Amino acid sequence: MAGPERVAAVAPRFIELEVLGAQQVSPHIRRITLGGDEVGAMTPQGYDQWFRFFMRREGQEVLRVPESPSTWFPQYLAVRESQRPWIRNYTVRGFRLDAGELDIDFVCHEDPGPGAAWALAAERGERAVLLDEGLLYNDDGLEGDLLMVGDESVLPAIAGICGSLADDARGTAVIEVGHRDDIQEFARPEGLDVRWVERGGVREGQAALEELRGLRMPEQLGYAYNAGEQSLATGARRHLVRERGVDKRRITFTGYWKLGKSYVD
Repeated sequence: MAGPERVAAVAPRFIELEVLGAQQVSPHIRRITLGGDEVGAMTPQGYDQWFRFFMRREGQEVLRVPESPSTWFPQYLAVRESQRPWIRNYTVRGFRLDAGELDIDFVCHEDPGPGAAWALAAERGERAVLLDEGLLYNDDGLEGDLLMVGDESVLPAIAGICGSLADDARGTAVIEVGHRDDIQEFARPEGLDVRWVERGGVREGQAALEELRGLRMPEQLGYAYNAGEQSLATGARRHLVRERGVDKRRITFTGYWKLGKSYVD
């Protein structure tokens, strides 16, 4: 059986934004702050709230987006490829509704993909559009400890989840980063242990999986959340189900990206 159902966005619509500023948070993470009059139309849901992000391609003077939130993809495919915007999925890193501001963290390595390249080049006033998609996280009130496993692309999601949990929540987060300088501090319940794993020279996701294999599991695991590079997300789920006997219905897993490819739908 599949894992918990996704939590739908509240009244999703296309929201136009403009770049307000940029900050190099760490060597490989760049934070873009966006804002605009339409930000207030987006309902903050906390946790790992994610969205489709529409950006201009190189050479495009105008950002063209579909008209219907419910049928956007067929409309997108109907547009000539040279006129289509780039589309990538991101998670809210910070939401200041009163100020009309939204933060997005982009992982930027050598040979950046379209999203990271956009973030590196984005100047104040650059336009972008998002479409809210709601939450992947859904513990559905399950009792027990929380287990999260991911790489640096999942940092905004894990930080958002930790900031939304009850103060008495307990559990463990295993987060793999390429370099120790990319480790971030974020608010979390006192009973949630964050284990940072430096990748070193191994393939993406393998260091986190190795940490997971050696992890002492709690007496009662309520819910598991696995995300990041596709083989990490699926590998963590496979380990929990086959080696630890965790019910699939207690696991949310999703591949944010796939090694060798720039985008995973």
